[in-house]
Amino acid sequence: MNYSIDPVFHAIQKIRNPAAIRPILMKEWGHWLGKQPHSIDVTPTLTYYRPFDRACIIAAITVTEEDKVEPNTVHLFFNAFVDAEVAHQQVEQGDQIAVPPNAALPMFAITDWQTVVWTLPHAPCLPELTELLQPEYFCPQLAAPSDLPTATEACPAPQLFRYVPFKRAILTWDSPHTNQRYFIKLCNPKEFHKVVENFQQMYRQSGHLSFEVPEPVAVDTQSHTFSMRALAGQQFTTVMCQVQPESFVRVGQVLAELHHAPIHPTTVWTATKELTTLREAMAAVKLALPDLSQSIDRTITRLTAIAQDISFPSNYPIHANLFGDQILYRAHQIGIVDWDTLSLGDPHYDIGRLIAHFTYVAGREQLPAKAVRTCIAALLQGYESNVPWSLNPTCLAWHIAAQILLRGKISSLRKLPPGWQNHLKFVVAEAEWLLAGCSEYVSLPLHPANGNHTALCVER
Repeated sequence: MNYSIDPVFHAIQKIRNPAAIRPILMKEWGHWLGKQPHSIDVTPTLTYYRPFDRACIIAAITVTEEDKVEPNTVHLFFNAFVDAEVAHQQVEQGDQIAVPPNAALPMFAITDWQTVVWTLPHAPCLPELTELLQPEYFCPQLAAPSDLPTATEACPAPQLFRYVPFKRAILTWDSPHTNQRYFIKLCNPKEFHKVVENFQQMYRQSGHLSFEVPEPVAVDTQSHTFSMRALAGQQFTTVMCQVQPESFVRVGQVLAELHHAPIHPTTVWTATKELTTLREAMAAVKLALPDLSQSIDRTITRLTAIAQDISFPSNYPIHANLFGDQILYRAHQIGIVDWDTLSLGDPHYDIGRLIAHFTYVAGREQLPAKAVRTCIAALLQGYESNVPWSLNPTCLAWHIAAQILLRGKISSLRKLPPGWQNHLKFVVAEAEWLLAGCSEYVSLPLHPANGNHTALCVER
């Protein structure tokens, strides 16, 4: 059993194939509106693949009608299931929901693919999107008055930037008056208040930090939404590929500053929770690529054993979801975004997660191993030169190995980019090599820090 015989995987391939999906959308559009469109272009934007279970695919479709000059762009949410009965149940539930008058298409099923299709924002989750995408609701609630145009009718609607099915959505809004860009985050009600507090707590400290954090602008408790001003800068993921050590030194310095900050989030990171997350994530990888199962099991067993001998720090403020996309890099300023998971925990976690992402990118882009090692050393030097402790190699190797497995799963199974199978094979092998001390990218001895330094793995 592997992905090649998974009906969910085959549904994804069909949905992402314009030649397969376009005729279906043309037919449904014509059936709903009474006339065939001139053309439909389909651009998949996000894919979430859970092997032998389900998949969620978001796609932007651009529809050109015969009698209209301007094309119409809408977002569709495809929900594909391995179980035909589950798909059928969702269709029955959807039939009980009235189709809004401004819906581009009603909910419909592609029976042969065991797939249900919804037009966003009208989907069976995050119903607040419907109002948020209306400028007459959004602008008075979530935009600063100084950024609003004088004429209310000139206020543009927010744009859907990212939609994580059943969890959250991110919108963008550009002020026509000041050219200020906003990011608007729609949260699950259970996490809303904690997320808002995390962002506000970070912003309250921003005057004492050398790096930027987003400025919160407004909070709307009714829609579980808050808005913030966008930060300028290039995602560090792109900068990584330039393999310039000085950029890594700067990032190491700001991470040291974060871990010193007088911030007291309520969430606490633990190795136990991390191992649980890792096991659940890698179970999906083993279903998709069972040939990797033995290597994955060996690595998780090793990580579990090592964790029993490590006293992980637990009282330092950490970002807890750090990778290259969350760091915005400029020549004279660095910004860090997405503080949803701000926690107390082990600083090795943030550093290890960033190194794991860099290692993943290095393997995917075939960056020179020597240059990668130099950049990782620069990151660690920038960090350790700004803290009164030394990093513990065992802690750091543990985090890097765990996080490169998770990064592979997130970037490969969620997105299914070309070559995703080889990307997963690389991260599984790299995790084993790293723990064996023979990674060509990361060289860390698996023993506690010693000498005249105080190891960070001893609680402060």
